[in-house]
Amino acid sequence: MEKRYWEDLVEGERFTCTPVAFDREGIVAFGEEYDPLPFHVEGEAAARSIFGDVIASALHTISACTRVVVDAHGEIAILSGLSIDEIRAHHPVRPGDVLTVEGRWDGLRRSRSRPDRGIAGVTCRVVNQRGETVLEYGYRYLLACRPLK
Repeated sequence: MEKRYWEDLVEGERFTCTPVAFDREGIVAFGEEYDPLPFHVEGEAAARSIFGDVIASALHTISACTRVVVDAHGEIAILSGLSIDEIRAHHPVRPGDVLTVEGRWDGLRRSRSRPDRGIAGVTCRVVNQRGETVLEYGYRYLLACRPLK
C-alpha cells in the first residue's frame, strides 16, 4: 500500500479494523501491570463487584483498539498524536469478548501556521460480538501533507 498523506484522507471515510479478542489471562496481566483495581485482577473481589467477574480496564481496551486502528491505516504520514478525545465506556469488556472497531475520519483541516501539516480526527465506536457498543472515543493526529515535487 502506498503511503497516505493528509490530502489522501476523505472526511467521513469509514473503516473497520481486525477484531480484537480478550481473554482472562490478558485482562488480569494488564490489570496487574497498569490498572490494579480489584475487578481487573482478583477473582474473588471481581466476583463480589458490580460486574460479577473480572473485566478489562478501559485503558487496556483503548490500547488494544489503538493497535488495530493503526494497523488498519497502513503506511500513513502521522507525525504525532495530539489527543484522545471524550472516552465513553458503555459496557464492560469481559473474558471471551471479541471487539470490532468501527472508525471514521473527521475534522480534517490544514494547519494555518504550518501548511505542510494537517489535522485529522478519527472517531471510533467499539462493538462486542453481541453488537453492544462497549466504548466510543476519538483521536486527533498531526499528519504530513504530500511533499511538493
